[in-house]
Amino acid sequence: MTTRAITIIGFCAVITALIILEMLGRRKINNIPALGEWLGYVMRPRSGRALVLLGWLWLGWHFFSR
Repeated sequence: MTTRAITIIGFCAVITALIILEMLGRRKINNIPALGEWLGYVMRPRSGRALVLLGWLWLGWHFFSR
């Protein structure tokens, strides 16, 4: 198995986990915040907005640079 395949499997696992957590967060009785609630909490301080921006830049560089 190549490192590219391992990386793709890793990203698929992370995306699957995010989808499962989002589904759990949207249940009526839950302790898990939905993605929008989580991003709202993270982006309150200026440093949180900078981290989200850096995350988007990193994601764009790795997925859309080719």
